[in-house]
Amino acid sequence: MSINRAQAIPEEVERQRVLARQRSATRRATLTPEQAEQQRTVARERSASRRASLTTHEIERQRALTRERNATTRASLTPEQADQQRTLVRERSVSRRASLTSQEIEQQRALNRERNATTRASLTPEQAEQQRTLVRERSASRRASLTSQEIELQRALTRERNAT
Repeated sequence: MSINRAQAIPEEVERQRVLARQRSATRRATLTPEQAEQQRTVARERSASRRASLTTHEIERQRALTRERNATTRASLTPEQADQQRTLVRERSVSRRASLTSQEIEQQRALNRERNATTRASLTPEQAEQQRTLVRERSASRRASLTSQEIELQRALTRERNAT
């Protein structure tokens, strides 16, 4: 029985999505790392061209749906799976950053600064204070877990960053 996506009930759509993900995972498991990277690159390019044609309203709608989907997925993970996911994301980020040129790094930083400024500008004073409090708490907890050697390294990096 073929169900038209526009008329399908949400549970059926989600079930179809899960089945498609399982099929994709099975297929990806048989790929070499080079083939997998090639497919990710093609998917990224396809996605970028599709996103370029979206309106700002559609972009916001998609982001909200993605956030909702991700939150649902994270909520269903066991602590071990969550750790595994965080490790995987960290490794991917490290390898991506390692492949960037200094010019690309600078572009990323500029883009992040712009994004952060836009986000901060849209906050109410209460939200801004809440954000500052969260950042202070996060920084304090991170600093509390550092060894003296790591603290020295952080200070050296900060001095180096401020010198440039």
